[in-house]
Amino acid sequence: MVRFVSILSLLGCAAALVIAHGDMDMDTDMRPFASVAVSPTASIVPVAHEPKHLHGVPILQSPSLTPAERLYWESYNTTTYFTTQAGNRGALRFHIITLVLIAFVLYPVSLALSAASSKWYLPLLLVNLCICISSVVALSVFKSSFPEDEWYAHNIYGTTSGLLLVLMAVHFFAAVLSVPVSSESKKDYHAVDTIPLDDLESTPVIVNSARGSPSPSSNRDTLFSLSSDTTTNNNNNQDNGNINSNKREHIDGEEETDSTSNHNTLRDEDYNDDEVAFIEAPPLSARDIPVFRVLFANTKYQVLAAQLSYAANVMHHILMYPLFMYIFVDLVIGFAVGNLLGKGIRIFNLLAHWIKGGVFFTLGVVSLARYCGFGAKYGWAWNNICFTSQLSQERSSNLLFRFAPAGTFTMESIESFLIFFYGSTNIFLEHLAGNGGAWTAKDLQHVSIAFMFIGTGLCGLLTEYKLNHWRFEHARKHSHTDVVAATPGYSPNPFPAFTIFWTGILMSQHAQSSQFSTTIHTQWGYLLSYGSFFRLLTFLILFLVPNTNCTASKPFTELITSFCLLCGGLVFMESTDQSIEAMEYRGFTPMFTFNLSVGFVSLLMAWEMILFIWKDRLIKTRKTSL
Repeated sequence: MVRFVSILSLLGCAAALVIAHGDMDMDTDMRPFASVAVSPTASIVPVAHEPKHLHGVPILQSPSLTPAERLYWESYNTTTYFTTQAGNRGALRFHIITLVLIAFVLYPVSLALSAASSKWYLPLLLVNLCICISSVVALSVFKSSFPEDEWYAHNIYGTTSGLLLVLMAVHFFAAVLSVPVSSESKKDYHAVDTIPLDDLESTPVIVNSARGSPSPSSNRDTLFSLSSDTTTNNNNNQDNGNINSNKREHIDGEEETDSTSNHNTLRDEDYNDDEVAFIEAPPLSARDIPVFRVLFANTKYQVLAAQLSYAANVMHHILMYPLFMYIFVDLVIGFAVGNLLGKGIRIFNLLAHWIKGGVFFTLGVVSLARYCGFGAKYGWAWNNICFTSQLSQERSSNLLFRFAPAGTFTMESIESFLIFFYGSTNIFLEHLAGNGGAWTAKDLQHVSIAFMFIGTGLCGLLTEYKLNHWRFEHARKHSHTDVVAATPGYSPNPFPAFTIFWTGILMSQHAQSSQFSTTIHTQWGYLLSYGSFFRLLTFLILFLVPNTNCTASKPFTELITSFCLLCGGLVFMESTDQSIEAMEYRGFTPMFTFNLSVGFVSLLMAWEMILFIWKDRLIKTRKTSL
């Protein structure tokens, strides 16, 4: 028995020696006899994992490149307008800084001041115009100092920048001419009587005109009535006989009430931010606006303003938000030209990613704005709102509601129309890169997505038509007034979210020329899908717990939806072929762009919410000071 055990021990030692010499990956401490053999790889330093291309090493250091790939990357040129030292660098830096300042700070702040009817709106708009002029001049200085070459021949950035300056100037002068120089805002704005809450329980706000002025049928303790030189608000609504007609409209700055009226002083604690979201700020007197007092007092200006004020007011409001979007269009065009992106046939890949990604990014901005109260007077902030038949003449003058159905135009109907329109225009755009050649499988794959947009957009419009009566009845069932149009603040129309969901799913499965590009497409595809999922949860929450008052619902799911749309749209724009190549050349990983996008979007959302909170505080401050 002892001999048998000894034989097994000897065999075990022999086997251990064979394994120790045969396993070249084993640690040296586990191979006591390794020093006996002379290895040709003795100079290799042992590491757990050797770095590969996807782990942060520039692509030229990758050992897996084919000869054709190495030839391409060795000729890759990183020189751009931003990296070269040619031209007036100071002028270029000044142009970049001022344009970014206008896009992210000055013009957004001016929009907040405009919504609050602040006296500083026109002065800041003048500052915007002056900085825009200096920015375009700096761009011209840089272009004149840059040596003539063919870096980016026939680019349109100079044209778009000049057009931006023209639009800024037109918008500013229209804003100046639209100021009612003879208005007396402090006489036109009045607090109205307090209505017992018991008489208005579960009653949605009743808006007497498309302008969104609240009537005495609101379910708040203290209500407000706004009027101007051109607007009257005659409310005699009855609520089961409890609301009498002791509240009259303010005509020509004079208030008509009976002897039983009990006026209250308007105080900050009488209302909250949700009410401010749909109540328009009181009109501003021209004499209160700094810098422009002398101009407004001029007789010649007053004559000119009297002739052009209506047209100027229309132009001012038409340009306000489109100009904000155009500033960012000009910004991204400058970024593309400065980095030499989209040259030649690559322009189609750039446009495809930036237009679609920009659409989702814009949708994220609008979604967050709706959460903060944007569009509340139209029922777009997830709030219940009704429109009475009074002031039919003023209602018909508003194009948005002149042809509106009983269920009004919801944000879902607008989204469905835009999806249908975009899909219709995108059918042949997908084949532009083919330059008239035969349709390829890739072209057909992209066109099928355009067909999906057409189909889902059309289904969304038809669903809005079918839900029209449901929205009307769902919103007015607690109202006892003469309601002609109403909306609960949402429409359970799944097709806009459905379109975004399947766009994300399809593109997340869209194989690319490199694993790097495929991973980034998967990132933004999943982000869009997650956003649409939380949008459906918003519908579910509002359906189970309906909002029966005028204040915004503020569903928490919309914050996540906004983040997913913003971040998904931004990563979508970053997934162009040339952007992918730039990151691969420098050895960045797919998480590089993802991490930067998450951080940027978080800061952007915080800044947008700050602006809305500040705007609401400005409105409160103006109301309490009157």
